[in-house]
Amino acid sequence: MNPARTDRSRRRFCTTAVAAVVCTLGALRAPAQEVGSDHGRVSPHVPVPDVRVRAADGTSQGLASLLRGRATALHLMFTSCPTLCPIEAAIFQRVQLLVPDQVERGIQLLSLSIDPENDSPAALKAWLDKFRARAGWIAVAPAPKDLGVLLELFGQGRNAIENHATQVNIINRKGELIWRTPELPSGDSIADILGKV
Repeated sequence: MNPARTDRSRRRFCTTAVAAVVCTLGALRAPAQEVGSDHGRVSPHVPVPDVRVRAADGTSQGLASLLRGRATALHLMFTSCPTLCPIEAAIFQRVQLLVPDQVERGIQLLSLSIDPENDSPAALKAWLDKFRARAGWIAVAPAPKDLGVLLELFGQGRNAIENHATQVNIINRKGELIWRTPELPSGDSIADILGKV
């Protein structure tokens, strides 16, 4: 083996590794993202509108009321989704494994339907059952008239069914949106963020 070539390879590897660490640290120190940005901290925090939602258990209440007092991870879904939504559900399953005491800690996972005309409480319950959701993971659907305002806030205004966002929105205990993850984040990163809210 050529020692000079090995030395150049090691130098190239070290340079690449240092650059990656610098980029990562820079991203961690990046300024807050404004509302409408792709992901990151939301500043200023945005209060979640208190629109009425129907839950999988058949009850109806204001969304802001449902969020207040809990650290919440919220994602968009619909029960007939064959592709992305099951992946999102698997991410929430992972969070529940990582935070088995989530109810005691005031942490909840919320699946928000973007197909309120078809996602009845029974459909939402069947969806939760399909993914073996435990206590602390709930599913709700807004009234169709309120879907637009929620998509604007949580889905970055993207078309609901054809191209819905797969980010997870983190809401603090005051019912304010404070963080947007990248698309399809890891369960570990969500659990970590929720533990700090």
